[in-house]
Amino acid sequence: MSLSEIKDVMIPDGQTRQFARKFHAPRTRTILATLLCLLGAARSGAAELKQKTLQAWEAYVQTANQTMEQRAAGRSPFLWVDESPDLLRRVRSGELVVSNRDHSDVPSGLIHHWVGAMFLPGVTLDEVNAVFNDYDHYPDFYRPRVVKVKVLRQTDDYQKITTLVVQRTFGVTGAVEADDEIHIIKLDARRVYSLSNATRVQEIVNYGEPDQRLPSENQGPGYVWRTVSMNRLEQRDGGVYIEMEMIGLSRGIPIGFRWLIKPLIEHMPRTIMLETLQDTRNAVSERIKRDSGQDQKVAQSGPRQ
Repeated sequence: MSLSEIKDVMIPDGQTRQFARKFHAPRTRTILATLLCLLGAARSGAAELKQKTLQAWEAYVQTANQTMEQRAAGRSPFLWVDESPDLLRRVRSGELVVSNRDHSDVPSGLIHHWVGAMFLPGVTLDEVNAVFNDYDHYPDFYRPRVVKVKVLRQTDDYQKITTLVVQRTFGVTGAVEADDEIHIIKLDARRVYSLSNATRVQEIVNYGEPDQRLPSENQGPGYVWRTVSMNRLEQRDGGVYIEMEMIGLSRGIPIGFRWLIKPLIEHMPRTIMLETLQDTRNAVSERIKRDSGQDQKVAQSGPRQ
């Protein structure tokens, strides 16, 4: 089925639901992958981040930063889960909670905004921070998505890192190399948050293939143009609350394809967020077990003679 044939099937409004029912179940995944491949192949050479898209992104990020400043200043709850008794109850019970802000259309682009939260009982803020700052082991913690992390600079309140992240979904591989600047703000002994901004984002075209290449910044398939993230940590109630907020900018989706592709762009980030939370929970647990085991070995060995 050619791209023009797919468009012909999708345009008549009266046939849209019938087409959706016909291709429900496993075959839908094949069509989604095909559409993504077609769109990527058709636009990878020509896609370029436009100035008007970048301006809309910067305005959105500024608003998100202002919201974080209000949380830090106490003008609104520091934690997102504290805005709702139900959310708080769910994370306290051990649930990983993920929610999306409405996808925001901007000129020639789409902004994705997701937030996730969990509660880790019986751990401390220092133990969680030890995992977040252990970049050398990120490829172990977050495999297979995180392939490589290189620390360029690291202090108590500032970090600059280079990451290589690969995501494979429905036969489509997206690979991104990025430089991130991370600012860490400690509000007090029990609350800390971080702001991460990607100062460079470059998509790797044909990752893993002989013709793999790194195009110029602001050019490429357009799966990821920009990223910003925020982490909020608070130690209380006998454990640590962890919240992750991720905002990304990608190319826009043609109107004729949205009804079919929208479920994918909503499902995939949710899955990634859930996996990231779970991987973090596992990493904290494993680190505590490892450190505890080392302490026991030291105690059993006794004092040196």
